[in-house]
Amino acid sequence: MAGTLTRRRLLAAAVPGLLAGCLVESSGDAGDSGDAGDSGDAGSGDDATDAESGGDDGGDRESLSGSDDGSAAEQTDDEDPPEEVGPDGAGLVVTNVEVLSVTDGGYETTVEARLIVENAGRFTYGTFELRADAYATRPNSVEREAVGYAYEKREYSSGDRFADGTRQFTVRITFRSRETRVRADPDWYEVDAALRRAEPV
Repeated sequence: MAGTLTRRRLLAAAVPGLLAGCLVESSGDAGDSGDAGDSGDAGSGDDATDAESGGDDGGDRESLSGSDDGSAAEQTDDEDPPEEVGPDGAGLVVTNVEVLSVTDGGYETTVEARLIVENAGRFTYGTFELRADAYATRPNSVEREAVGYAYEKREYSSGDRFADGTRQFTVRITFRSRETRVRADPDWYEVDAALRRAEPV
């Protein structure tokens, strides 16, 4: 009996120690899992901070882009007109040509025509130059023969610039009479005219 009691006392003394060890391990594990949770929360906070800073950068880029567009628009509005423009970009169009008279001087023949030019462009002009070509033809015929040409230059003063609307003027084309055998009659001649160059102001 004495031996049995002694073993029971030893077991009773050992059980609290084992239980204490289990409690220490459990609290240690709980502490580790708590630390992992804290570190996870901290990581989420850093990601949020990075996202906020990334959003700010995007806003700065958008603001800079907007200011650049505004500068480009101002530069376009304040852009000076070119010194010279060609036929395609000038907006000056010959809308009507009428042969007024044909004079045969024996050695030379002169064809006089009236031109109407319209400014359908966006520039105001002080100078422009046209080329007019005369053709000998026959009434009611599509065939014609080039006989001569002339350049016509027009200059307008500061108080009478060619800004819009139409302008009318006459042009004379002189060539040797032997270039054609048709009679000196307006019905037997045609004139074409086109812009060569223009100088905006």
